[in-house]
Amino acid sequence: MDRRELLAATGLGLAASALSYEANSATATSSIPRVNPAGKLLANKARAYDVMARLELDGLIAGNPLNVYYLANTITLGVKFRTDPGGYATLPSDPSQPSFFVCTPAETWDIANQEREIPETIFYTSAKPGQSNPPGVEPSANRPRDYAHREGVTLTEREKSWVAYQDTVNAAVAPGAAWALVRALKRSGMTKGRIGVDDMRIKLMLDAIGFTGVTFVPADDVFKLIRMVKTETEVELMRIAGKNNEAAAMGAMRRMQSGMRFEDFQNMFRQECAARGNTMTSIILGMPGGMTPDETAVKGKPYIVDAVSMFGEYNGDYARTLVLGEPTKEILFRAKANRLAREATFAMIKPGVKFSALRDMAFNTMVKAGIPEHLVFITPHSVGLSHTDQPFRLAGIDETPIQHVLEENMVLTIDLPYVEVGWGGGHNEDLFRVTKTGYEALNPESDPLVVV
Repeated sequence: MDRRELLAATGLGLAASALSYEANSATATSSIPRVNPAGKLLANKARAYDVMARLELDGLIAGNPLNVYYLANTITLGVKFRTDPGGYATLPSDPSQPSFFVCTPAETWDIANQEREIPETIFYTSAKPGQSNPPGVEPSANRPRDYAHREGVTLTEREKSWVAYQDTVNAAVAPGAAWALVRALKRSGMTKGRIGVDDMRIKLMLDAIGFTGVTFVPADDVFKLIRMVKTETEVELMRIAGKNNEAAAMGAMRRMQSGMRFEDFQNMFRQECAARGNTMTSIILGMPGGMTPDETAVKGKPYIVDAVSMFGEYNGDYARTLVLGEPTKEILFRAKANRLAREATFAMIKPGVKFSALRDMAFNTMVKAGIPEHLVFITPHSVGLSHTDQPFRLAGIDETPIQHVLEENMVLTIDLPYVEVGWGGGHNEDLFRVTKTGYEALNPESDPLVVV
């Protein structure tokens, strides 16, 4: 009996209406939206089945926390504690076969809350010591700790679900991650053929317990290829991430003053993100990597501000040129060239256009507008669970460089920076979703130049 069947049988399932949430409703207790309020799975399974068919893969196993989250809708407690590994997830190439989430009992109560869709779960602890089973025979598992509950009190509905689910989980754990994965692979028909894994330690772990008959293939880039086209659930998370990220970046820029250090700006951006429900991923102020050339910010210099933060693990990516005080004519001239490049490039966006064509258009427009070509470098890139959410080649499968083409529901940015050490730098970057005929901006398309 899986999780949902158990909770339904005990009368502890949550009503669908209880999962609804309106961030701006009169009854909301916070202005911060709830992550994935409908609880839908994130993975684009249709695209995954297509990619696996093209690459002749019989299934995928995720160990990378981003890919586990993508398939299993969960960031495990182990990952939050920086424990490696933090859990696993499987996806067979046959749509009729089940997927599985493999994790420790630390996730028991979170899963019992039934706040989101999660594949059927197989829990693991460790093997009881002193066993001498032959290779390939699963040993007995140590039972996890049972959390006690007070007798003679009325438990809340949530507490009842915890107790009921804990009792079921603790009686059926696997004796280690490898054995839990073997259970999942057997139940989903993934016991032969070619299985893609995003961490080759999975192969070593399964080899060690005598699981044979499968060829394991490196698949970290395969997951990235699948993730490039977003589901509606992902797009909605990215709408929030993009809007919040832009607002946080603008909020930090408006607070910036001469004499402040990079660390001051970074902390302001972190605060602005947190106030909106985002988590800072990274921030650039000044020059890429080196930050402010004078150690503290000064008036009159053009600074690159490149802001990345995430909501529900999905990143927004936004960049502008910041000047404290009156901008010079040269700064205004270059900011105009930046804007012209954005306008020309965004006018091209539609399915079927190559990433390289966007890059060429942006580069040529900026150079034609008067920025020396050796200052300009253009990078269109997918954005999602990673800042650069795309493979450049399929390592271990096909080393040919991939020439990506826009598809509907891809989410991208186009980096449009110009950098000159001794003068300063400028930038413009906006997050967008590719639509059937063009694009949807996922942050306000304001002027590239911000003057404070």
